[in-house]
Amino acid sequence: MPSASSTALNNSHFAFRLYREMVAANPGRNVLFSPLSVSIPLTLLALKAKPAVCSQILKALGFSLAEVANDQAQVHYSQLLRALLPDPWKCPTEMGSVLFVDKRRSLVRKFIDTAQNLYRMDVFLTAFKSYATARDYMDFFIRKKTHGKIEKLTQKVNPDTVLILANYIFFKGKWKHYFDPKLTEMRPFSVNEKLTVQVPMMHRLGYFQLQYFRHLHSYVLWLPCRCNANTVFILPNMGKVSETEEALLKENFDTWTQPLTLSSKRRLYLPKFSLRANVQLDQFTPTTGISDIFSYSAGLTGISLQTLPMRVSKAVHVAELTVDEDGAEKEDITGLRFSPSHLIPILDFNRPFLLLVFAEGSHNLLFMGKVMNPKANLSSGDKRAFP
Repeated sequence: MPSASSTALNNSHFAFRLYREMVAANPGRNVLFSPLSVSIPLTLLALKAKPAVCSQILKALGFSLAEVANDQAQVHYSQLLRALLPDPWKCPTEMGSVLFVDKRRSLVRKFIDTAQNLYRMDVFLTAFKSYATARDYMDFFIRKKTHGKIEKLTQKVNPDTVLILANYIFFKGKWKHYFDPKLTEMRPFSVNEKLTVQVPMMHRLGYFQLQYFRHLHSYVLWLPCRCNANTVFILPNMGKVSETEEALLKENFDTWTQPLTLSSKRRLYLPKFSLRANVQLDQFTPTTGISDIFSYSAGLTGISLQTLPMRVSKAVHVAELTVDEDGAEKEDITGLRFSPSHLIPILDFNRPFLLLVFAEGSHNLLFMGKVMNPKANLSSGDKRAFP
């Protein structure tokens, strides 16, 4: 049964809207983002906006708005979000946010405490008026917070900048059943009709939750993780990625949040990869439902003691997903040992595919993405990324 927190938040529609815009901005490229990670700082900032904007953003993020007293709202929404986060002891995860605020503003102590204790956000005063100083200062703190995984945040700081938000998540899943590293080998991956690359391909013989969906032109593979998350891999027929995306975005995501009913014996080949994306959230259109937070119409208050209007000038989301052989246990395949190898069908992820990582027992996406080329990172070509 879904938890109370999962029924109070369903971020699939929010994820759909972001995915559409990212695909439109980066046709033919890898796509990756974490709807759940993005929602944490945006929820805190929405609660500081005027009531109409706050309701609009919370609904866009997927919350079922509840009657909550104003002084309890920040605690209420943070509890809903934190209940969906993966167990960091079972699946290595680094996640957090940093809010850089114009040094000319005097910060409200209660806001800083709420940001740090409830929303995993650090708040720093920054001299935006000095371009070089602000850039170096932000780069220093983002390197420190991410242990060097993010070296530079932005090259663009304007004198009228008031708030810059950086959100990041680095996630390494751990499968319920591991892949034997000795079986990983270099195999071809067809990026398109003209380009084939060699990638490290993991291999596992076993029983899999697998089904072919004709309307998606795809095989759908459901793989459980050791932590409270599950991954769905969607493998379109060659050349059918766009058709699969259009069909998928019309789906009810309840289809993917539970194990598939069919269990099939397969020789599975799955690329080993680490994908990173830098996404500039403030460039998304109003159709995502969050754009008002980047305008003065948001009416942000309660962050500084001054009553001057505030808005988020820039917002960057950095997501990294690592897929490798690591898992908790070996699958019992006793029943397959006497089956001739050539009679066991192959499921080969040797072409572009989509992926969904769900918070267990819920409708909420920890990650949504598309792997067009396992050897290429989105950050080098994302039009919505900071240079």
